[in-house]
Amino acid sequence: MTRVMGTAKGYLFHHGPRVAMMSRELARDFGLSRREQAEIFFASVLADVGMIGLVEDAWEQPVPTLPPLDRSEVEQHPARSAEAVRALPYMEGVADLILHHHEWWNGSGYPGGLSGDDIPLGAQIIRVADTAAALAQARPHRAALTGDEIRRTVAANLGCEFGPEAGRRFIRLMDRGAVGPFDPGMFLQAHHQAVQDLLPEDVSTLSIEALLEVLGGLIDAKDPYTGGHSRRVAVLAAYTARNLELDSRVEGWARAAGHLHDLGKLAVPLRILSKPHALESLEIQSIRAHTLAGAAILESIPSLRHLAAGARHHHERWDGYGYPEGLSGDRIPIIPRILAVCDAYDAMTSGRAYRSARSHVEAVEEIRVGAGRHFGPRVADAFLGIPDHAFRELRGAPKARKPVMLFPVPNGKPLRRWVSGD
Repeated sequence: MTRVMGTAKGYLFHHGPRVAMMSRELARDFGLSRREQAEIFFASVLADVGMIGLVEDAWEQPVPTLPPLDRSEVEQHPARSAEAVRALPYMEGVADLILHHHEWWNGSGYPGGLSGDDIPLGAQIIRVADTAAALAQARPHRAALTGDEIRRTVAANLGCEFGPEAGRRFIRLMDRGAVGPFDPGMFLQAHHQAVQDLLPEDVSTLSIEALLEVLGGLIDAKDPYTGGHSRRVAVLAAYTARNLELDSRVEGWARAAGHLHDLGKLAVPLRILSKPHALESLEIQSIRAHTLAGAAILESIPSLRHLAAGARHHHERWDGYGYPEGLSGDRIPIIPRILAVCDAYDAMTSGRAYRSARSHVEAVEEIRVGAGRHFGPRVADAFLGIPDHAFRELRGAPKARKPVMLFPVPNGKPLRRWVSGD
């Protein structure tokens, strides 16, 4: 999940890990238990996953004050983030902290307008660290603030944005030099420790499936036209692998690769993904780069390296006219060959900004015609052997997770200026 957030340019790049390291020090200073420290650590890392698919320019090109409509969308992200994380086993406490990490001590925050000690202590800690991390990084509209400037900002907002005790402790940590520059190596060590403190020794297969569902949901949230796409491709890939009589382990890999095949799309600007007109040359290159971006993320995670080929090669064609490497025939690994058929089918039967969805019958006929040219013949035959009821069930299932409704904002609360630069 941390690697996924790292694909977002600008505001979200390394922001969560920076917040996590500051929050960890502050939680230690409060004398919180190791489990509580771990929950705060993960909440800091994952607090902004809900920003995926929301007013992208607001976090790619931040401004001091957002227009009201953009701001109303951004205010959804704590609830969206909490919903995604709550779907993961063992993360219930983490989700609650995420939900409240933008509450202000004086009650003018969001989404619930909580105030004072009604705000969970972990969320108060993250609020201070989130502000400090944001101010320490340059933005298009301002330079990075110095340590002294951040210290003065925190001090000036005690009892307003920040809980007085959390803010004072953070200032003391800064004065002692305990809040230093971000070190990726130290972050990884802290991450491993947090895993040990929060998760059980044996994580069940069900938990792994839940993680894949959440990751696939985050990928699909990037593009409003692909809700549920990753899950559907995963299910169809498993059916196809079974029809090919592949080993059950390979069938599991095909399903997992289906969830993650579009991981690199998190690095593609939404304005390109949802453009209703023909793409220009540079925009096409940006879209095609998602295969390499996704593969790079998966290759960097030892337990997921075996899925990288699915991300890299699912747009190759049997005749060699695909991308990114122009592989042909049996040179294309079997899982990408499976994903190519499943991905194409779901793309054809899903609406896009530039066209309406095609029917199941039309899409199946396209697969049949494309066998031996676009798709591997054996794989296409295996796909066409999926029973009709499986397609009906797949399309009858929800296309995306239920939308998160905004919490009611107390009457008379004006939109506040973003003094924290977030």
